Amino acid sequence: GVAAVLEWKLDGARIQVHKQGDHIAIYTRSLNDVTPAVPEVTEAVRAFPADELILDGEVIALDAAERPLPFQVTMRRFGRRLDVDSLRAQIPVSPFFFDVLRADGEDLLDQQLHQRLTRLDAIIPASMRVPRTVTADVEEAKRFEAGALERGHEGLMAKSLSAPYAAGRRGSAWLKIK
Repeated sequence: GVAAVLEWKLDGARIQVHKQGDHIAIYTRSLNDVTPAVPEVTEAVRAFPADELILDGEVIALDAAERPLPFQVTMRRFGRRLDVDSLRAQIPVSPFFFDVLRADGEDLLDQQLHQRLTRLDAIIPASMRVPRTVTADVEEAKRFEAGALERGHEGLMAKSLSAPYAAGRRGSAWLKIK
């Protein structure tokens, strides 16, 4: 079989993060600017060793055992009338990134996924990357999926190693597995 990139499917809020020097902006899938709502994401991204970035990721609320809280709980962090400090204390969120679209002046959209992931891994610590594996082995894929499900996640996404970036559209490069 052909090797594919398998990633945990997280039931979080999809985010795209733009970093230019000290300026960091965080957008939802519908391009709402939610930067003020998730200061822990801003703090994390500020520390990444790149001056300019566009990242794709998810932000998710986890419990003390690092299991995901329900999607609605994560979404409370993006409500209208926010007391950000008290919400952050009650419902901390964690960012998990799975793609990099631009890094230090270089557009990566047309690069193959495996090339973008190499860049991502060089910039973002493992603790803030969506867990993934690359395999063509069905048994290995099943074990990886079992690990995701055991930890309370939705399952896996499978992506083509050679795919260019497809902006949020699940075309041939993006396949949701439940």
